[in-house]
Amino acid sequence: MAQNREFNSMFFNRLENQLIHKQYDDETQFYDLIAEGNIEKITEIAMGEKKADVYEDPIYGHLSDNPLQNAKYHVAISIALVTRYCITHGLDHELAYTLSDYYILKADRMIETIDVVKLHGEMLIDFTQHMAELPKHDVYSLRTIQAINYVCSHYTEDINVETVSEALNINRSYLSKIFKDNTGKSLGDFIRIERLKAAANMLRFSDYTASQIAEYLHFSSQSHFIQCFKKEMGCTPAAYRNEIHPTIYPTVTKHKESKKNQ
Repeated sequence: MAQNREFNSMFFNRLENQLIHKQYDDETQFYDLIAEGNIEKITEIAMGEKKADVYEDPIYGHLSDNPLQNAKYHVAISIALVTRYCITHGLDHELAYTLSDYYILKADRMIETIDVVKLHGEMLIDFTQHMAELPKHDVYSLRTIQAINYVCSHYTEDINVETVSEALNINRSYLSKIFKDNTGKSLGDFIRIERLKAAANMLRFSDYTASQIAEYLHFSSQSHFIQCFKKEMGCTPAAYRNEIHPTIYPTVTKHKESKKNQ
């Protein structure tokens, strides 16, 4: 009840004082500029955010009594929205999420509000630049984007084209066709490639064996995993791991050196 009273007090206070948030249509038009890769317009907007107290304007909402924390919250929300908007308009999800993590971490470490404001502008321009560089054929249909997002969220599960189409309530043949038309690759290949990307990260950042990785990512066997990895990456999982951490896996290094000397 106390929370309801506090909320109602805030809500009526904003109405009485005409403190209105940004209109949804205005926000959508802003994100459309980013999705279109309109660098000139976004740069103009970003350069206008030079004042440290920009997020104290009532249109942005009040998220913290601490000006620095308030700015960080607003920037984090903006980054999250821009990231997802760009993904739905064709930006590679891994690139988008990496950019998101990069800017949120950078904002979190800042101790001056003006630096957070400036970082927000840099983030907007960076995402817009990446959208501008997208070929037109990379602007995917909604169904393709839904499939991509589903696979990227469930690739550690035992999924295939059938389970994806069922989860999205889309005819399998139709989904397969539009996915291939949009991306140039089959949905089955996309699932496999996403798993292999994850496998590469596990080889780089963990001590899991090839057998454990194969099981975790639902490859039919260790040999099948190694075969797929070599075809996609150009080397075996062991060789890939050794290239990243040669001092940790000296036996592989010695094996490679002995072959070179033969």
